[in-house]
Amino acid sequence: MHRECGTLVDLNPAADRAVGKMKATITQRFRIGGDDAMGIDPIVFDVDCDSRFHFFCFRDLDTKAWKVKYVKLIYEKDKLIPVDGKTVPSFSKSTLDKYPEGYKYLGAAQSMLGHEIDICLPTIQSAECGAANALWLDLYKKVGEWLDGAEDIDLSST
Repeated sequence: MHRECGTLVDLNPAADRAVGKMKATITQRFRIGGDDAMGIDPIVFDVDCDSRFHFFCFRDLDTKAWKVKYVKLIYEKDKLIPVDGKTVPSFSKSTLDKYPEGYKYLGAAQSMLGHEIDICLPTIQSAECGAANALWLDLYKKVGEWLDGAEDIDLSST
């Protein structure tokens, strides 16, 4: 359900470190209602959720192979897409408000299926729509530290 939309690699050969930044879109199809016996068509829609992956890589000095030590993901934005070009569900404001900006629609749609949704997933925005999330900005500081060769980077808060 992930579609890669581009990758960029920052490389520091002197420190045998790299960070791969990959944009991806998560797409999931949903079906609500419908009754074939009654001739009622279901609402079929997709949810696209744009995200950004960060792969913290190092070169294993024994094997000379590049390996991933950490992967961090940030959810950026999501949207509903009508499969038939005209029909999408209408989620209530109270339902959408349960989930952070960045994966509101994906969270609401997946919860319809009975999935438990982690409301603490990292997003590009904080609670104030449009404000840069401090943890997201901290991740980019840690990218620089990693590329400079820092051994232990605490990524637990990002």
